[in-house]
Amino acid sequence: MRSLIFLNFLRIRQWYKNVIIFLPLIFAPNFLSVENIILITLGFFSLCLVLSASYVRNDINDIEADKIHPKKKLRALPSGSITTKQAYLVFVVLIVTGFSLSFSLSVYFGILIVLLYGITEIYSKWLKNIIILDVFMIGLNFIIRSVLGIILLQSTISPWIIMGVFFVALLLGFMKRQGELQSLGEDAGRHRKTLQEYTKSSLNSMLIISAMLILTTYSFYSLEGPHGDWRLILTVPIVVFVILRQLHLSSINSPIIQENEILKDKSSTFGLLVYIIITFYLIYLAPSHWFLGI
Repeated sequence: MRSLIFLNFLRIRQWYKNVIIFLPLIFAPNFLSVENIILITLGFFSLCLVLSASYVRNDINDIEADKIHPKKKLRALPSGSITTKQAYLVFVVLIVTGFSLSFSLSVYFGILIVLLYGITEIYSKWLKNIIILDVFMIGLNFIIRSVLGIILLQSTISPWIIMGVFFVALLLGFMKRQGELQSLGEDAGRHRKTLQEYTKSSLNSMLIISAMLILTTYSFYSLEGPHGDWRLILTVPIVVFVILRQLHLSSINSPIIQENEILKDKSSTFGLLVYIIITFYLIYLAPSHWFLGI
């Protein structure tokens, strides 16, 4: 029980968001290189450690606000399961280990990790209180995570993918705000200042715009593709399905959206798995002449 509380305190369940660092590996010429796989995996864990440290620091800063939140009051710090002194000790261990590992992999990688942590701290203290910019900073955070993989592997990736990552982050961020607004009701503004300004109508508009931008950027990328042909256009319907599923969950105020854990939704998880399998086949296994008309 104690270990489970500690793992939840570190937000281990949120580590899946960092798999975006593997994105450049998929498009690297030597995708199956053991050296690259080990390198990007170590980079993933260094990123997870630093961002867990950021979660811990944020929990320390928000302890009073979390005490009045119907769900967050059950977290380790506001509930008293972990003391503030213990939290600071965990924070130091995580941040030192994460920074040390990142710089051992690459100086530039380490610098970008430090920059990412700094942006996260600035967001937690100031920018999270500015409407729309609060979600935009989440998008910037995800862009940096994808660039981390590029730096580590010294590879390249389509600008359409980078833009798509940003718009996906916007969609998830606005869905989370909508979930908070609906579940917290009149207390929403006490928990998060921006919820005093967001409205259900404005968030619905932002969700639709974000979804359209995702589909537009992905469609353009699928026409270009890593092979310069249209093969990935076959995956667009799957992307449409996953996005529509998320919009549906958001509209019914699903707890999955409130907790920002889309992998708990079986339909979304199935769609993502099908997308990964088909995309892998189309990029690495499908004969080129199928798509070149030869």
